[in-house]
Amino acid sequence: MSAMHMLKFYAMKLFEEADIMRLLDEKKSRNNMGLKEDTFMLAKQKVIDTLRNSLEKRALINGKEYKCPDTRAESYKPVLCCVRQWIYGHIFSVATSSAVFLGLMKFLWGVRHKKNLSARAEQLYEQVCEILEENALTTKSMNQDGEPWVVASWLRDHLLLPRERRDAKLWKKVEELLLEDSRIDQYPKLVKGESKVVLEWQVDSSLSSKMRQKRALSKTKPEKHVDISSSYQKRESTVNASLNS
Repeated sequence: MSAMHMLKFYAMKLFEEADIMRLLDEKKSRNNMGLKEDTFMLAKQKVIDTLRNSLEKRALINGKEYKCPDTRAESYKPVLCCVRQWIYGHIFSVATSSAVFLGLMKFLWGVRHKKNLSARAEQLYEQVCEILEENALTTKSMNQDGEPWVVASWLRDHLLLPRERRDAKLWKKVEELLLEDSRIDQYPKLVKGESKVVLEWQVDSSLSSKMRQKRALSKTKPEKHVDISSSYQKRESTVNASLNS
């Protein structure tokens, strides 16, 4: 039987000796220990002696009052209670630290997202340049019926992944890079009765290093030219036919 366990929930409360006796009797009746009366009385007396030596006491006219020492009461507190008490005591520090941590995480995520966006935009910009250059040079050298220009929206839908089309900032960044490139003309043009913004590579400008490599490889194997505008028009016709059927 541990008297300290009975008093751990009343650490700040003073108990008279009669109250402690009553708590011991209640504990015996609840637990139904099956002890003989003389055995229980002997055990109770030992508990009282232990409490007298370990608890804080204050003398009264009609007896003494006992109180569990704060240092001893702390050792009986549950872990959850200690954590809750620590949080309440440091609520301002916890709130400030949490706000700083969340702000830092948001800032780092923004920096990483911006870096990834710029890297992906530069990759798309290079692909657009290659397509425009190849389309213009092939059209001129082989006298094909295709146009030297390509509709900007067709390029966007051709190059962007489905999940990337929801991020308007990505293609906006690509458009900014294209506007800064003097080798590319950008102007409105009427295509199938609709006003479209088209991109056209300046054929007179020098070939890029990647295009020079492609031209060198084309001498060793048949050239395969992909016309973005014609492929997009074919896909558009297929969709319209399926809708009308």
